[in-house]
Amino acid sequence: MPTKYAPQIDTRINAATRKFALLGASLPYTWSPQIHNTLLAARGVNAVYITLTVDAYSLASAVDVLRQSFAGFNVTIPYKEAIIPLLDELDDTASACGAVNTVTVSESGALTGYNTDGIGLIRALEEALVSLDDASTVIVGGGGTARIAAYELLRREGNVTVAVRDPKRAEGLVADLAALQPDGSARIQLISLEELEGGGEEYDLLINATPLGTFPDVDGCPVSQAVVARCQAVFDAVYNPPETRLLAMARAQRVKCVGGFGMLFYQAAEAQKRWLGGSLPNRVLREMHRALEQLV
Repeated sequence: MPTKYAPQIDTRINAATRKFALLGASLPYTWSPQIHNTLLAARGVNAVYITLTVDAYSLASAVDVLRQSFAGFNVTIPYKEAIIPLLDELDDTASACGAVNTVTVSESGALTGYNTDGIGLIRALEEALVSLDDASTVIVGGGGTARIAAYELLRREGNVTVAVRDPKRAEGLVADLAALQPDGSARIQLISLEELEGGGEEYDLLINATPLGTFPDVDGCPVSQAVVARCQAVFDAVYNPPETRLLAMARAQRVKCVGGFGMLFYQAAEAQKRWLGGSLPNRVLREMHRALEQLV
């Protein structure tokens, strides 16, 4: 592993240091500081990235502080939707998905919200050589990750099935995304997990967009072996542990499997493009991704 990409974080700052942060309610296991500080160091930027844990009552106050003193910030669960009323503008993707994970701060203090999660997901899948054009995908889960994944796959002319325990709770998600498609709801449908388990349809890709399997509840798994066997590839948005029970199940059946760390890494790289402009060369990004992933 290239030691120059080891996530050594230098939090010493001076008056010229630009500050970035991750805003969330609980951040004990996040790898965002290691990723961002490594990316910043590789760029040669005098900047530091920290975590900022706040409760819901303090969210507006925290955003005011970030507006005044930070150059940009990320947003994670449970504030990706709650932060929207506190921003001045949204880009098209964030507006369509109703969720923000990246915010830029202009010189005048204006806050613009973006969502780079989808780009991170697509980049991770492409790096793993998972074909996405015209792909049939089943997404397990009905939250923000499911919404952005479905949005990006529909943009690539894919067919998307959203599978949840209670379909009524995901009706809004599917209706919103169907309304954005030129052909209406023809390429997105909603089913129950029971229907997924009992059906026989095959898929090019299965995406776990739930937290099932996340440390410390590592025995969690969103679907059975029978469902995995009907898929050509499996992506798990969970990155801790690196190999979830779902991925282990897929690997045992010789189904191509992709862990969630790549999505986390590439959405961070995309966020820095919003904050700083430009990007590191793809070769360097791939090296850094592989090096950091070995440390998770």
